[in-house]
Amino acid sequence: MKFLADSMLGKLTRFLRIFGYDTIYANDLIDYFKLDPVPDEMLVDYASKNDRIIITKDFPLYKSYKNKAIYLTGEGIYNYLDLLNKQLGLRFKFELKFARCSICNSQLEKVANKKLIKDCVLQETYNNYNEFYQCLNLQCRKIYWQGSHIKDIEYKIANTLKFDK
Repeated sequence: MKFLADSMLGKLTRFLRIFGYDTIYANDLIDYFKLDPVPDEMLVDYASKNDRIIITKDFPLYKSYKNKAIYLTGEGIYNYLDLLNKQLGLRFKFELKFARCSICNSQLEKVANKKLIKDCVLQETYNNYNEFYQCLNLQCRKIYWQGSHIKDIEYKIANTLKFDK
């Protein structure tokens, strides 16, 4: 499944990407379309041409692409993840090797030798972690590791989402 998240769902976009879901953020399309904001009809056209499900809190946008859109209600990232789990059966288990760049949505590759990124991360991070991944996008190249924040997210998901058994 591939997604297009509307402009009010930036945090959800980052979460979906770190869980490995190919997710385009509407604001990332501003340069592509040379329009800010990108009109709903252009988002619908883009999603249709690229086989993406639109995730939105905008009811008119949802109605215009109802057959391949998810309308989110309520507030909060964990509420949204719960709704996506219920409607699409999405699971949220973090595995760094399957994650996507939270910034640009590109794939990641394992860093073969951590010495290669020594000057790109804090010394404490370098000293405390051995496995690193890097974004393949040459304009981004963000570095990732499985830090404690991931454990916090997984804990909140396990204790907040109501997964069907």
